Amino acid sequence: MPALSSRTPAPPHRRHWLLALITLCCLGTAQAQCGRPLKVALSDLGLGSYVEQGQIRGLMPDLIAELQARTGCNFDLVFLPRARALMDFDHGTVDIITSMLRTAARDRVGAYLPYGYTKHDLLVVPEAAAGLQGLADIIRRPELTLGVVRGIRTSERIDAHLEQLLAIRRAEYSTDFANLAAKLSARRVQAALMPNAVYLKLRRDGALPADLVVVDEPEARPQMLGLYVNRQAVAARTLALLEKQLDEMVRSGWMRQRYAQHFGEAETRRMEEALKPR
Repeated sequence: MPALSSRTPAPPHRRHWLLALITLCCLGTAQAQCGRPLKVALSDLGLGSYVEQGQIRGLMPDLIAELQARTGCNFDLVFLPRARALMDFDHGTVDIITSMLRTAARDRVGAYLPYGYTKHDLLVVPEAAAGLQGLADIIRRPELTLGVVRGIRTSERIDAHLEQLLAIRRAEYSTDFANLAAKLSARRVQAALMPNAVYLKLRRDGALPADLVVVDEPEARPQMLGLYVNRQAVAARTLALLEKQLDEMVRSGWMRQRYAQHFGEAETRRMEEALKPR
């Protein structure tokens, strides 16, 4: 048998053995960095994450799948009500929670890894939309009632307007966005404050009237969204790996491409324009 040279291909059995060895080495490296599979909590948040035909879909599942491909970490996705997801994260039984605004309270539990933005807008029934430019106009018009989902906050100015409307009984809470959409459809409320990821999905599903007017509330600028990674449950080396790869996904434009895919190019550009200094 002639000696193998650099130009002679390895026998099939040897190539298979080398491939298996490389695969085992890569798996071993990923396991050393990531350890056990990481539990990721997703919730029904419009285009961010939703269940369709038994599958979890949306921007967040795409993000997690890309992180898995880039890091070699394994992720277990669980779909939970938002309140339950937050509770489990705080108790350490969930490793990662998505679509989060940064808060000082949650910083004590997790590390914040930003990836994008959310934008809240006013949805107004067409017969009430003339001349309406924001929440301040709703306050001045006693015939209008605002609907909001409990727990939604955007900025200090928006919160102040909401508190004023609640105090004069011109705003009412809904348990979730589906309930709020039903109130808008029935004209029980004439306006609602919703994040764009939610109302775009509701519109696509036919759960919101097609003739609703979207008012770009001037005091509701885009807010940064990110992942929270539980520092007590996730090793520091794994956290560093996730942070590095997510930062690269943002820097390279991967996240921007996925926003355009899920939200549409026009909405993605609108958020970008809103982020520019005024």
